[in-house]
Amino acid sequence: MKPLLIENWTTEGYTGCKPAKVKVEDLMTPVRRPRATALLLSLLAGLGLSALAGCATSGESRGFPVVGMGYRTPSDFRVVGYFPSWSGDPDQVQYRALTHINYAFVEPTMEGGYAPVPAPEKLVRLVTYAHAFGVKVLVSLGGWNDGGANAYDSIAADPLLVSAFCVSSLALLEGFELDGIDMDWEFPRSDTAVNFALLMRSLSEALHARHKLLTVAVTGTNFHGRDYLDSVVEDVDFMNIMAYDDGYGQFGVHHSTYLYAEESLDYWLVRRGIPASKAVLGLPFYGRNLFDRDARTFRSILAQDGMAGGSDLSGEYGYNGFATIRAKTLGLARAKGGGVMIWQLNQDARGRDSLLNAIFDAVKEDWKASG
Repeated sequence: MKPLLIENWTTEGYTGCKPAKVKVEDLMTPVRRPRATALLLSLLAGLGLSALAGCATSGESRGFPVVGMGYRTPSDFRVVGYFPSWSGDPDQVQYRALTHINYAFVEPTMEGGYAPVPAPEKLVRLVTYAHAFGVKVLVSLGGWNDGGANAYDSIAADPLLVSAFCVSSLALLEGFELDGIDMDWEFPRSDTAVNFALLMRSLSEALHARHKLLTVAVTGTNFHGRDYLDSVVEDVDFMNIMAYDDGYGQFGVHHSTYLYAEESLDYWLVRRGIPASKAVLGLPFYGRNLFDRDARTFRSILAQDGMAGGSDLSGEYGYNGFATIRAKTLGLARAKGGGVMIWQLNQDARGRDSLLNAIFDAVKEDWKASG
């Protein structure tokens, strides 16, 4: 495959890695590394000698100047950020750089209703601020929950509970002036795939009749992806592809390389044949330890290692620095798909060190030029 050249790399005020043209192949880090190689890279990173993601960590590795008010995200490109109820402040969100926010998480009940919304006052503020910037806010249902899915199983298996769930969902959206639902059932199984698809069909009909959105969070591989039937793809507005947390249970594996993101996107676009406009590529704003899988926010990694933004490895933690975030955004999401998704906004650094700002800088449009 011919290397893709990214022409519009902004270098003003950036004193770290400054390529005039960046080959995406140079920004990839391997999906699998032998243990000895991973240990060596870890030691090198600790000495400030890492060159992962094609960006050496010599000098000060800083982000990009905060994008000015005269720019916006393209109308055909989504920037979706998850905002969890347990962290963050709605006052600190860069709303101009986003198109959608998913408030995580709200839990369904076995009876087809909802548990109380966590931190409801935070959600109210988030919706108020987001709508002032033209940003849509969805409520995300579920999350990992250690793989527990009893409420989903119960609802999806009973048509009466499905109907009750649709009514409860509409009431939830109207009560908080929300724009839709993001279904984050992790994960449907082979024995629940059909019921899940029927639930999504009913929910899609109910929400779309009220001009509300329905999205779904999916994995990037066939292991769980096969249990999202084709009808689910048809019924949702777009799919948030979780192209991170790779290598679970494998020693020394970086959890979110460029190559893994490419494979995840290709699984849904090529093998499953979903429309490009529905493929939203997930980007992590956190890193994982290569050996014990411990997670750390990008903000905390950067606070400890001021040059971390110029690499994908700091100590034993693998994450996405500025170069890889921009390469995934332009070389994959913009070139092949319909947007990017972020887990999660409150893990980001601030100002010019913000990964969200790097995404915005990569895809921004001039208000006047774009009409």
